[in-house]
Amino acid sequence: MTVSPLHYGGIPNRRGEKMNDKLTLNKEMNSTWLIQRLQKPHQWQVKGKSFDNPFSFGGGLHNGGLSDKAMNLIREVLSFDYMGSAEFEWGAVPQALRFIAEQASNKNLIASTIFVGKEEPVYYLAPREYAPEVINRINKLRHDELRLKEYCGLDKYFDGFFGKPSKDTCGWLELDNGYMFFTDRKMYEDACKLFGVKLEKAES
Repeated sequence: MTVSPLHYGGIPNRRGEKMNDKLTLNKEMNSTWLIQRLQKPHQWQVKGKSFDNPFSFGGGLHNGGLSDKAMNLIREVLSFDYMGSAEFEWGAVPQALRFIAEQASNKNLIASTIFVGKEEPVYYLAPREYAPEVINRINKLRHDELRLKEYCGLDKYFDGFFGKPSKDTCGWLELDNGYMFFTDRKMYEDACKLFGVKLEKAES
């Protein structure tokens, strides 16, 4: 069996405990607690050389546990915002990406568009069985109605912050169940290409 380059293996957490190295497709979704903020592809330039942001995952694993091969695929699609909590730094990100890659390999990952608020498009990739609840949670996040470990920002993307646009974060990776959503169409389309998923028609 070919292992996805987005797979990280059994990485120990800060306490030395081996984390569960696999999300599973469940009959009912887990509660959403951890959502990794994503930004457009961006690298630091130092003396003519390009580097990934060394602070994206704080004091945790290098690139959050993603292999160099996985980062080579991902850095042209998105970059990771610093979340400020250890839960995001010790393998949860590659675990979620691996699950998404597995669903895509099993032809069970769908890519579609919903409209929230005032005809505001949000693009998502999710396991087919999860799609109805993913749509429900995206709508709740649009109105800041879910309690999370760290700030999400979907509402501020559309509403602004103290009257100012807040567009730096334009993608999100949900870590408790394994799905992604975007407000930036190019990031979304590039993510679809990364996972080999065909875009579906928009939903209301």
